[in-house]
Amino acid sequence: MHQFKLTEMKTNLLYAPESYALAHAVSADLNTMKGTLAWQFAVIFGNFEELSKQPITVGNVAVMEHQSRFIYFLVTKENVYETTTYNTLHAALICMREHMRIHEITKIAMPRICCGTDGLEWRRVKQLIRTVFAREINVEILVCSHNQMVTIPPKCQIVEEKGNILNAPQDFSLVHSTSADFAMSSGIGLHFKCKFGQINELQKQNKHVGNVAVLKDNNRYIYNLITKERSHEKCTYPALYYALMAMREHVEQNNVTKLAIHRFGGDIDRLSWLRVKNIVEFVFCNNAVEIIAYVYDPPEVVRRRSRDSRSRSRTLESMVNRMSLSRDFP
Repeated sequence: MHQFKLTEMKTNLLYAPESYALAHAVSADLNTMKGTLAWQFAVIFGNFEELSKQPITVGNVAVMEHQSRFIYFLVTKENVYETTTYNTLHAALICMREHMRIHEITKIAMPRICCGTDGLEWRRVKQLIRTVFAREINVEILVCSHNQMVTIPPKCQIVEEKGNILNAPQDFSLVHSTSADFAMSSGIGLHFKCKFGQINELQKQNKHVGNVAVLKDNNRYIYNLITKERSHEKCTYPALYYALMAMREHVEQNNVTKLAIHRFGGDIDRLSWLRVKNIVEFVFCNNAVEIIAYVYDPPEVVRRRSRDSRSRSRTLESMVNRMSLSRDFP
């Protein structure tokens, strides 16, 4: 057992270990300014339907849970145009502390909270935190002091085009999302599997959700973003974000400047492309990378075959039902 501990580290809050809960400040209306840390949290973690069910009032805290990790939204002002006061921050910190006690949370990461656009002094905020948590046992607070702002407009350029990603120019590395089991039994994943194969090589890399498995194809790379464990599961925004961050590290190390991506989040994942695009933009906001986002529109013959197949399935089902009825009622 040890007393409360506060540590400062020059790192991005979103890189904090998953064993740490995350905290940041928001306004009661949940509006955010593009590029700010609050905006990044809203894009990655924001489930406003869930948050709106909670008592979002100034001096309180709204809480989300993502994969056994709590995300704390400290409500410190009414709207995005106001500024936080030390009193409202103090009240929100106390509410967060009480929730942490109930759920036995002992590790939490936060930025130099409210010391950016709100203009509070870090020296006084730090003392507030120490006062609120002074009697807590085994609680560790990691303060991430790295500048959290995203460059607006981003250095990367995203162009949307209709077409098949597999027909992208040869000097573009290809990116798609998949599951950790690399089943790739349908959709664009099946196309990648048929064209590039090497499933055994991908499995040997032993990558899990939030990471990336990479193949080399002549002078370009094939990036397989791991956004879920099994193919039947749904991708989440945080999983996509962390997988993109892992890919960015490889991109920077290997001087990759051109990427072709399939518009993530379609099919069973049901992700918003606008939100996905925002994530891609702020992951690569400081990278001069050219990105083509492909929207695949299958040929008419494929769509017709699909409709015919569904029609045959319905006809067969109807026949089976009639046969069942005839047996039941001679």
